[in-house]
Amino acid sequence: MSSLGWPQGLPLLALAPLLWWLLRWREGSAGRRLEAWAGPRVAELAPNRAGGQSARRLCFAGGLLLGLAALLQPRWGSAGLAEEPRGVDLVVCLDVSRSMLARDLRPSRLGRAQQEVRALAEHAVRDRFGLVCFAGDARLSVPLTADRATFAGLVDLAGPPSVARGGTDLGAALEKALEALEGRSGQHEVVLLLSDGEDLEQRGLELAERCCEAGIVVHTVGFGSALGSKIAVEGPGGESFLRGPDGLEVVSAQDDRGLRAIAAAAGGEYRDAGAAERPLVALYEDRVRPMARQASASVESREPRSRFRWPLLAAYLLGILELAWSRRSRR
Repeated sequence: MSSLGWPQGLPLLALAPLLWWLLRWREGSAGRRLEAWAGPRVAELAPNRAGGQSARRLCFAGGLLLGLAALLQPRWGSAGLAEEPRGVDLVVCLDVSRSMLARDLRPSRLGRAQQEVRALAEHAVRDRFGLVCFAGDARLSVPLTADRATFAGLVDLAGPPSVARGGTDLGAALEKALEALEGRSGQHEVVLLLSDGEDLEQRGLELAERCCEAGIVVHTVGFGSALGSKIAVEGPGGESFLRGPDGLEVVSAQDDRGLRAIAAAAGGEYRDAGAAERPLVALYEDRVRPMARQASASVESREPRSRFRWPLLAAYLLGILELAWSRRSRR
């Protein structure tokens, strides 16, 4: 495959044959004047004159033609080089419902999730992060940004007051994440859903299927334990445990079934936060980074390579040859 970097300059190539013709006409006129002045002895006085002028004329016109051809930036062949792996766009959906205040993980489910997100932000140095805080509804707290320090700071500030409505709606979180990633290819975008799994609205699986259709992988991480824990809340009289409408203290247990189903439907993987020291970092290394590397390696640069140096070198050599003919003709 060949092309020109500056095809608009093609008419300039006509200058070479035009100048060759002008030089030939000029030399012919000069020869006729010399013959009229010196008569038949011109051939004896300058036996190599005609041949030298013809060679110089061809070298000059050929060099000019090749120089103009180099100016047009001819391209052919293919580099076939793989692009450098680019970073990943990670949207973290963080459950800030009151059930995440349970303390079956230390310092709490929410506190542990914030620690894990901070560790991931420090580890994934080339990536962009976005944050969706959700409970009964969801909002985009941090649009995609490469400022990982600011992102981690805003994650630490997230809590139940971050959203207006209580409860847990995993579908709302995924819906907001899709909006944040709208218009992207899905090759370098991932959603991380961090929750205790209590999907009260039962929309998570439906939105996971929509993520799959859009090519967005969703990984889920469960926080909490199957035994559950009471939910500590701050009140006017200090800390107490959350009570339900019946007056009894609420015990919240992790429900990993919904989280596993969401991950399976969206091509992702489920991890239990209590089963590993750094579950998000491990998930990133196992699933997220290899996906981005594979997507980058599959895209190759197939644009033709610039070859202007070759006609430029040929023009330079013809210029040297023309100079040599000029010096020879002066002797």
